[in-house]
Amino acid sequence: MNKLWTIGSLLQWTQEYFAQKGVDTPRLDAEILLAHVLQKERIYLYAHYDQPMNPPELAAYREMVKKRAGRLSVAHILGMKAFMGLDFQVTTDVLVPRPETEMLVETMLDAAKSQPPASILDIGTGSGAIILSLLHYLPEAAGTGVDISPKALAVARQNGEALGLANRVTWVESDVCAALPEQRFDWIVSNPPYLTRDDMERLQPEVRYDPPQALFGGDDGLDAYRRIAEQSPAFLRPGGCCAVEIGAGQTEDVVRIFTDTGAYGHEKTVTDYGGIERVILFIRKEQM
Repeated sequence: MNKLWTIGSLLQWTQEYFAQKGVDTPRLDAEILLAHVLQKERIYLYAHYDQPMNPPELAAYREMVKKRAGRLSVAHILGMKAFMGLDFQVTTDVLVPRPETEMLVETMLDAAKSQPPASILDIGTGSGAIILSLLHYLPEAAGTGVDISPKALAVARQNGEALGLANRVTWVESDVCAALPEQRFDWIVSNPPYLTRDDMERLQPEVRYDPPQALFGGDDGLDAYRRIAEQSPAFLRPGGCCAVEIGAGQTEDVVRIFTDTGAYGHEKTVTDYGGIERVILFIRKEQM
């Protein structure tokens, strides 16, 4: 990169280079990284194709390109991921929030129209993206995020502070509900690890930078659901909602796991925009 590079020529070169390296969205990733280096919106790039790059900008961009070519995700390179219209800090200690998980938040926001919650529990909170998004859009609610990883909770805490929600959320280091003090919530939500052993062997290179404990759900991918179904009823008020994200093809098994406890009734299953059943909503029964 020692010739005179313009924004346009640099984007074209990077797009071709990323494609050779197997990056799924080479043009988009090139634009996001360059816009970050220039501290501009992506639209700026299209209006300034002929603008020359200076050496410090080229050096910073070159380092990012190397990392992306090595299949580190854009989110990890930037240390930030957008989710539900909010920006969340991410590190390799937390699962990068996925677009499909927005379906879980949207399902609960829809439920809030008829049953607004005062308190929400997020099991396996990671970066805090789910609980903090819910609290952002439900200003009357308070929440608790639990995670087995203290490093993940440190990231979640920073996100809560950055979003101005620190006074409405409590963070608890806990393996599912084991360390939670006795209390009842209106809602319980979770995006638990649900990949099977076979899934883990076929991970995309980018996903291998996520913490394995946030991905691996046991040989059949269902271990976390069994534990949530067993432990969560004691923490959810009768009539309260429990919603979980699931992987493709897991609906029947997860419904059975929860309803077999006798504590939950299956309310509905929500399909994502790709046609995959993605969220299951249960209601805590009045009587067990």
